[in-house]
Amino acid sequence: MEKYEKLLNMLMEFNPLVRFTAVCSKDGEIEWSSQRDNVTNIISLEDTKTSMKRAAESWKARKELSKNGTGDGMYTITAYEKIKRITIPLDDDHILFISTDNIPKSDKDYGRLVGMGDIMSIVDFINKNE
Repeated sequence: MEKYEKLLNMLMEFNPLVRFTAVCSKDGEIEWSSQRDNVTNIISLEDTKTSMKRAAESWKARKELSKNGTGDGMYTITAYEKIKRITIPLDDDHILFISTDNIPKSDKDYGRLVGMGDIMSIVDFINKNE
């Protein structure tokens, strides 16, 4: 099994709020993807592809910014009322894209970071063991 295919499977298994995962190239082209069964798309696949291309461009800009002393970018989270979209650079050539439900556990719980510690642990595990 490809390293990134294994990563996507682990992410889908780890959290039932994960709706969609993909690994895209540095140009934003989808190379691997996985969508949870029985999930209705909120955003079309075409719009998701466009978003991934923009995310890839943004990560290129962040990489340039990191040369000014900020250190390397780790991840970004964009939160909407219904979903959160997370991007994580995996290496110089690939970006991980995750879409999760944004369902608060209480009235004022939208600030949760969707288990970023767990997500980053899975990414690190795959990178070190594959």
